[in-house]
Amino acid sequence: MRISGTRRMPVVVVVVVVVVLAVGVVAALWLRDHRRDQEWAHGGDGVDARARITATGPAGFGDALVAAGVGREAGIARAAQMYVVHVSWSGTPDQGGSYEFLLLDRRLSPPTPVRGFGVWDAEGGTGSNWSGAYESLADHYPWLARTASQHTDQGWTNDTDALGVDATDSGDGTLAYYLDPGQLETSSPERDLLLAMVFVDADGEVRWARKVPLTSLI
Repeated sequence: MRISGTRRMPVVVVVVVVVVLAVGVVAALWLRDHRRDQEWAHGGDGVDARARITATGPAGFGDALVAAGVGREAGIARAAQMYVVHVSWSGTPDQGGSYEFLLLDRRLSPPTPVRGFGVWDAEGGTGSNWSGAYESLADHYPWLARTASQHTDQGWTNDTDALGVDATDSGDGTLAYYLDPGQLETSSPERDLLLAMVFVDADGEVRWARKVPLTSLI
């Protein structure tokens, strides 16, 4: 009996070790997922961001850019309406990535993205962009549900535009968006529109998104 018991001891020890390791792995995964959930919900809380917006027609677009501190440029002649947004921020928690900004019409449910035209910061001007990695936004924020790709008769499509700048510790940029003919115009963009600020890390992964309050630029 003693010999038999001695032979069983290593098996028991192995089982205990396996159980302990499994519990440790599960706990580590839970902690990782919990921290990630917290980042999705509160990652942008430490960033102080402000934005001012104005609505204009194509003819007044150059004046609106000048008012935002950018050189004069021509607008889109066919646009029903254009928007210029000056955004500033401080307190960036993790530098090295980028801030992507999306403008949405909050009068529609879920809010509908507005087409991006261009962005200007300390490095100069660039156009709009979109990445498949940004599709994760719709999974975590109901108010960004319409940023996800849509299925049509021609397949999956996405016409959401983001305007990106470097995520420095503090900075500012000027963003421009536009409406196509027939889309819903507004005389109070600070009330009817919504600006989303999205942090994308250096590896291209979306970390969090937050709403930025809009006030009048002009």
